[in-house]
Amino acid sequence: MEIRSKASFSASCLHAALCREQGYAAVDGELAEFVVEPAEQLVAAIAATNLAVQPTLSALVSLASEFENNRQLVVIALTRLHGAGSATETTVSQIAAAIGTLEAKLLAARPEMVDELALRGRPLQEQWQARGPGLLREFARLTDEGFLAPAAEIVLVTPWIGGGGRADFKTNRVILEAVLTNPYTDLPEALRLGWLLAQLNADLPAYSDAVPHDRLEQIAKLATLPAILAAAETVEWGTCSPATIERALECWHVESESPPALAEQLFRWWQTYHDGSKTWAVAWRALTALLG
Repeated sequence: MEIRSKASFSASCLHAALCREQGYAAVDGELAEFVVEPAEQLVAAIAATNLAVQPTLSALVSLASEFENNRQLVVIALTRLHGAGSATETTVSQIAAAIGTLEAKLLAARPEMVDELALRGRPLQEQWQARGPGLLREFARLTDEGFLAPAAEIVLVTPWIGGGGRADFKTNRVILEAVLTNPYTDLPEALRLGWLLAQLNADLPAYSDAVPHDRLEQIAKLATLPAILAAAETVEWGTCSPATIERALECWHVESESPPALAEQLFRWWQTYHDGSKTWAVAWRALTALLG
């Protein structure tokens, strides 16, 4: 996998607004206070256009690093998400203005954020260079070489949760909080990065066609989780067991009503696949059916 990495102040601002809207507590209380008013204004601007707030914010976060012009960012994000008809002049103007306000207020409050981001990414990059390529090679061996995306981009953002990220299939991009130290010593952030990168080709027809569209993101997270933990054993970054799967479900913010029960299901499913002769695509379908 060819990997590019960059830091984005704009994506950091929108990531903060999205995390706040999703109900995640901020590890930096002062940053949270600066975000409150402009984030609420942005949410109100999106809601006023009758667009779904969280999906729209997610699309904006994923694309923010590509565009310096907020109007262009909004047009592309809305067009991709809701179709060309959604990017009306009024809608674009309102949302772009709210993004500009959010960025201006955070820049005024934290002018050091821009320079800090590049520095924050160095420890993670060093960890990744040491074992990350080996992790992905083992993941590919355990699953399917064709399941790994040939290229990906990592966009580093200012931490809100204190360790978090998500994979965006449409842009082959991972949004990752640039934490200076591992928040969980048993699950290094570089391993979380490997898990996110492993998900990027989940929209290939062999996999996406077997999953209802609204469940694809969740199934991608769950299918790759035991696989990346199994691969981690080779590079001594972790182990694959019901206990470590449960731990990853919690630390990596995978929603579940009962993490212990889900962890046991995933472990049994992984063992069945690993010990059998089925392909990764067949195992993917089996997991989708298993989880109802």
